[in-house]
Amino acid sequence: MTLCDTRHTFGAMLVSRNPVRFLALVAAMVVSLPVLAAVAAPSATAAVGDEVIAWVEVEDGAISGGPALNSGDHGNFSGTGSYTFRETGMTSTMSVTAPTAGTYPIYVRYAAGPLGADENVTRSMGLLTNGGSRQLMSLPMTSFENWEAWRFVEYDVTLNEGANTVAIQCDRGTDFCRLNFDAIQVGGTAPDPCLATTPAPGYTSLFDGTFESFDGWRKAGAGGFGRQSDCTIRSIRGRGATWFTEQQSEPYTLEVDWRRNDANDDSGVYLASSSRAGADPVGGYRIPIGADTGAIVPTGGPKKSPSATALSGALRPVGQWNTYRLELTRSRLEVYLNGALVNSLDRTGTASPTGFIGLENPNFLDQVDFRQIQIRPDVEVGELAAPFRRATLADGTTDNPGGESTLGNLVAETHRWATRAAGSGGAQIAFVQPGGVAADLLGGPGGYPAAVTYTQAAAVQPSAATLVNLRLTGAQLKTALEQQWQRTAGGTVPAQSFLRLGTSAGFTYTYDPSKAEGSRITGMWLDGAAIAPATSYSVTVNSFLAAGGDNFRAFADGTARQDTGKLGAAAIVDYLEATAGDGPLAPGSTQHSVGVAFPGGSRASYGAGEALSIDLTSLAYSAATDPKDTAVLVTLGGRSLGAFPVDNTIGNEAFDEYGKAAVRSTVPAALAGGPATIKIVGNNTATTVEVPITVAATSTTSVAVAPAALKVRQGSTSVSVTVAAAGGTPSGEVELYVDGARVSTVALVNGTATASVGPFDTVGTKSVTARYLGSATSGPSTSPVATVVVGKAAAKATVKVQPRKIQAKKTKATVAIAVSAQGYTPTGKVRVKVGKKTYTGTLRSGRVTIKLARFTKAGPVRATVTYLGDALTNPVSTTAKITVSKAKKK
Repeated sequence: MTLCDTRHTFGAMLVSRNPVRFLALVAAMVVSLPVLAAVAAPSATAAVGDEVIAWVEVEDGAISGGPALNSGDHGNFSGTGSYTFRETGMTSTMSVTAPTAGTYPIYVRYAAGPLGADENVTRSMGLLTNGGSRQLMSLPMTSFENWEAWRFVEYDVTLNEGANTVAIQCDRGTDFCRLNFDAIQVGGTAPDPCLATTPAPGYTSLFDGTFESFDGWRKAGAGGFGRQSDCTIRSIRGRGATWFTEQQSEPYTLEVDWRRNDANDDSGVYLASSSRAGADPVGGYRIPIGADTGAIVPTGGPKKSPSATALSGALRPVGQWNTYRLELTRSRLEVYLNGALVNSLDRTGTASPTGFIGLENPNFLDQVDFRQIQIRPDVEVGELAAPFRRATLADGTTDNPGGESTLGNLVAETHRWATRAAGSGGAQIAFVQPGGVAADLLGGPGGYPAAVTYTQAAAVQPSAATLVNLRLTGAQLKTALEQQWQRTAGGTVPAQSFLRLGTSAGFTYTYDPSKAEGSRITGMWLDGAAIAPATSYSVTVNSFLAAGGDNFRAFADGTARQDTGKLGAAAIVDYLEATAGDGPLAPGSTQHSVGVAFPGGSRASYGAGEALSIDLTSLAYSAATDPKDTAVLVTLGGRSLGAFPVDNTIGNEAFDEYGKAAVRSTVPAALAGGPATIKIVGNNTATTVEVPITVAATSTTSVAVAPAALKVRQGSTSVSVTVAAAGGTPSGEVELYVDGARVSTVALVNGTATASVGPFDTVGTKSVTARYLGSATSGPSTSPVATVVVGKAAAKATVKVQPRKIQAKKTKATVAIAVSAQGYTPTGKVRVKVGKKTYTGTLRSGRVTIKLARFTKAGPVRATVTYLGDALTNPVSTTAKITVSKAKKK
């Protein structure tokens, strides 16, 4: 009970000092002052009466004036019982030694319970000191319901230094004496010599050594419990129990200190009884003390014995105090003895821990002491190094069912862990849908590390869905992951078009968000080994997913299905408890899923020196407390490609693309050809992504031309290309370039290719190169330059002089000249020189006619004809003979 839960507080129980005297019977008794463990020795400076000088049990005194009637049928007394005063003459006298003469307060603990309707009134008794005058004690009703509610009344008495007597007396002529008296306290500023023990942080005392806390308990059965002078309570007077009056309804942690005084002393603690009316529990559990210490005995069920090893190391000898810590939740009861877990029992389903707490008194002979009984709401099941949160959007509060989260991955891991045993399917991988994770796991309050309770853990998985183990092939696993991009059975895309599955530890995958639906998952790994499409894997999901819930129909196709009966809520609690010894549980920092896309599409292979571009997404958890990378470090084949910044901005789209990096680099020139791995590692989280690529082997290309010299526009030259690479004969295509312009593409045959280039339309030295385009196994390469010298063409000139007969001073002759070359028609000028005269003409369509002046005299004439050449044609000269005859006379 809590302090405020006591039925009668001391403020209500305490009756102010009253000098009124009543006639009463006097019971004479002489008792010595017992040791009061929680009471300090009198202070030399304290006023007379401020210190407790005696605590005397009424039932232990010498009784006179009538038969002694120890009322052990009632509970919550101190010592071994209480004494009932009913008739005239019943008297109790007590002996008290006062250190100093003076006035002392006396506190009388009594019970005035229900009688007949006309008897339920304030009652009275007489109080005598040293046989002198009689004070009348007014004793109001303590309860109209039972005789186990006690109060104190306070009066002043005058004591002599040394020996004194204090008596309680009943006289039915004056008093209505139907009362039970428990004990008296002499001295002190308040009743009850025991000081309340302080509960541990987070706990509330159910019994702290004081009567106020003891009043929250009620006896049932013949035997009961008495508060002892050392501020403990002890089982006495036969078989029975004492029950805490307030029923528990939620998970709790109960701590009970107990001590056996003899090897034969037995007792027990009752939990979750649906009734406190009797000496035996109704339902619930008994945790024995003595014989079977540490066992769990369900009412009506078989006993579960503790671990013998744990018990032997934890149990303290008879006469020493032991502490039970009993943790009761909907799913389990755990018994700790002196800090060591000695026993546990799984409970059925999610049964409420509702019920009463009690202490057992097995029989008249067993006497077991109890102290410091305290309760704490809930049960601590572990400790968190930091919070585990669901994914959120940019505002930090709106759930993002499409985002990867530390909590989703933790829940999936607890499901795998709970079903990892062969009897539960030997789970290798587990998944959980975002809708199955209902609350963040924060622990606390306060800073971190922070304790996490059963209720907090169970709230993460409130569903009663059980865990189902099944078998899926690697291909089916891929299908399940592809179904994160949602589509209903009818083929429509729902409003929430992407749902991110939480995945268990060791399972990772990559995806390409730019690819078409059904082909986005690009790689899957389990503990670093690639998932094989045809291999069967043991997978655990909850019963909702196992039936194809949330459009994850691939899980419904699983084989060898086994409903384990285990609950998700229990799995996370069990996991936290099982790992508690490893220290505070820290959220996983690494991403289980990373988006990897090649802008423009990935290539079959990448050659040395070739540009390499990768876009990364899904590198960041959304919670501000989650660790994040500021950069990714990228290597290829063990060679560094550099560090690339990460943009951790969280947006408002319910997908998993936040945490972005753009890798832009080149394939190292010296990298050997063949399979290679691009390794991407987060600089803070150690998130690791491995992307396999093929690096083409370095190739060499050579080119030869023949002939190496040509005439312009005349013929072509043959080009021979040879490509070589380490590890095999290259295949593929070669492009031929002349002066940097591609002129043809030819296929390699056994590493060689032949082609021709030309004719050439211009004169000069032509560069010929071959560029090998590369293949899946061989990188591209370019040949050195080969040259072809293209010269001017030879011209041919023909000359015809007309007319045939030329007379001096009379005939004007013409020279018709034709210039030709192979493959084209020359252009340019022609010069004709006759004697001292020179004539020039321009070719048109390779021809020109030049008129000569009249010859002045007869005789043979030589005409020299010279074609001066053009850009493509060399000059050429020829001569023509002209015969000039004398002019005929008329």
